[in-house]
Amino acid sequence: MKQTRNLFYLANSFSEDSGGRTQATFTRAKMLTDFSDSSFILTFNFKRDYGKIYDIVRKKRNIPLSVSFLNMYEFYAGEELYRGLETQKVIYEKDPKYSYEYIEKKNAYKVYDNGIQVQYVQLDDDGTCVYKDFFDDKKRKLKRETYDSLGNIKLVSYLDVINKKALRKIYYTGNERVYLYIDYDRVSFDTVQCITFDKNGYFYKKFTNEEEMAKFWLAELNSSYPNSIFFIEDRKLDKSVISNPYSTEEFKSVAVIHSSHLKKPYNFGAKINQFNGELLKDTSDCSAVVLLTRQQLKHVQNQFGLQPNLYHIPHVKLEQEKEFNVKKNIYKIVVLSRFVEMKRIMDILEAFKLAVEKVADVKLEIWGSGQEQEKYQEFIDENHLQNFVSIKGYTNEPRKVLYSAGLSIITSRYEGFGMTILESMASQTPVLAYNFNYGPKELIDDDINGYIVENGNVAELANQIIKAYKDKNTLKEMGKAAKEKASKFNVEIIKQEWIELIRKIENQSPKNNDRIMKQVILFSEITNIYKEKNENNVELNFTIQNELSTGTPNKNYYLYLSNYYDLEKIGNRYFELNVIENSKENSETLSGTLTISKVVYNELQEMTPKFLLGVGNADNFYFVETICSCDL
Repeated sequence: MKQTRNLFYLANSFSEDSGGRTQATFTRAKMLTDFSDSSFILTFNFKRDYGKIYDIVRKKRNIPLSVSFLNMYEFYAGEELYRGLETQKVIYEKDPKYSYEYIEKKNAYKVYDNGIQVQYVQLDDDGTCVYKDFFDDKKRKLKRETYDSLGNIKLVSYLDVINKKALRKIYYTGNERVYLYIDYDRVSFDTVQCITFDKNGYFYKKFTNEEEMAKFWLAELNSSYPNSIFFIEDRKLDKSVISNPYSTEEFKSVAVIHSSHLKKPYNFGAKINQFNGELLKDTSDCSAVVLLTRQQLKHVQNQFGLQPNLYHIPHVKLEQEKEFNVKKNIYKIVVLSRFVEMKRIMDILEAFKLAVEKVADVKLEIWGSGQEQEKYQEFIDENHLQNFVSIKGYTNEPRKVLYSAGLSIITSRYEGFGMTILESMASQTPVLAYNFNYGPKELIDDDINGYIVENGNVAELANQIIKAYKDKNTLKEMGKAAKEKASKFNVEIIKQEWIELIRKIENQSPKNNDRIMKQVILFSEITNIYKEKNENNVELNFTIQNELSTGTPNKNYYLYLSNYYDLEKIGNRYFELNVIENSKENSETLSGTLTISKVVYNELQEMTPKFLLGVGNADNFYFVETICSCDL
């Protein structure tokens, strides 16, 4: 008998132009539609034009009708909020008792009563009202009315006249029925209560904030749809799933890590950001946690331990649905990026300035938008690069842009995967990248299908551009190799990895049924370190004594060298231990061997190594501080 399966993707919010993370979510939802009875993409915020966004996204991303869009506010409204017949559009009409000043640049009206402005009305391109702001006689904003794309009122926000922040929001359905009040503190402006109403206007539920509203909604979905798996795409939603008091059934959840967990300088050993760090410290509340690159998985395992539910599944290479009617220009370099500091596009401009003097005919196109655009243009103008560099703006066809070029460049400070790299390689355009975490080393084989240069080295970036254009035939061959490497990320390969993970999750035993008492390490001490040296390496043989509680024996032990951070030299800073003796019921002896280079050994001798014992049970992992009174 076929097992029922329902897949939910918690995207939080998106727009028609949302980037990498949202694109990856849509791609996975499409990829797994034939492996589920129902598939849903969930949003948790209110947007007046979500109906229009859904239609645009479905067409642009080619999302089948078998994937449904669900919104939290529609759940509490008990009906669709963002859709309706085009004939229902309400065109804004002026009230004859007021006078109006039309602002052509903004397609808006200032509304006056006896010479005093009382309203500001923003219109859509088709003449429907987007919002109305209301003012008192001192021109202080009192409230805002927000309308949907059909011109129907959907939200009224009452504002603090000094801070212009909401004190109360009232939400309406299409027939102007109130279904939700949200009240805010008058000092902090944090949410203090959310009151929902049923279709008859009676009180339904009261929540302390929007997060509690989300938890209740997700619990209802979990109980209504059998065998559901929730893909958490946004860390803001983790607690809504893994700390949900409203659910009577355990959530099956997959947390997908779309970005780095490291703070500046974004290398192993840096401080951990709160965004991903809180989840990665203890993943046991999730059925699985998926990282996009092997490098990040390695860093997480070396930092937080060999937690049993960590997995690596990369992004999918997007299929090329059509041949682009554009000729590849090998002498064109392209950059596709948001115009923000962390993308370091100024490094590209600096490097190109050095390279263009030695490479004839090469041009640079920068595609995107953002706050740093003016800064880029100033650099171009000041260095007289107008004939060689152009800023093109946002594109809806990134693959076409990438296909048209001979080389693309990415210089981010960090990424979760670097989807642009894969898209460029799939377009037969090799990539020149800084060696940042994460993505370049996973995707690019240096000097074979692309180039990787030292992170932050502008001079080396310039030299590599020059080297790439010494022989354009080499660049063409490298493009073919890039396309071949990208083919390893095709949909069938990645789909099978997701299917295997989903089946594994479905076969997991419920956590709350596992009541077996497990051993706990009460005290751990390294009692001996025996050293064997040869010409190149040092072999360290550890003997460890544990004192422990009664219970089912632990499955795995690992010794972590917790304050050494150069993984390039040591490989992994942990190694497995074996139980060699159980002398008493509450005592055991462990042993294990760490082989390191003499360089690493000398570095360890100059510091005070600290050790942690990693303990793996049936479905979790924890650390125990290990006392060491021995010298290396």
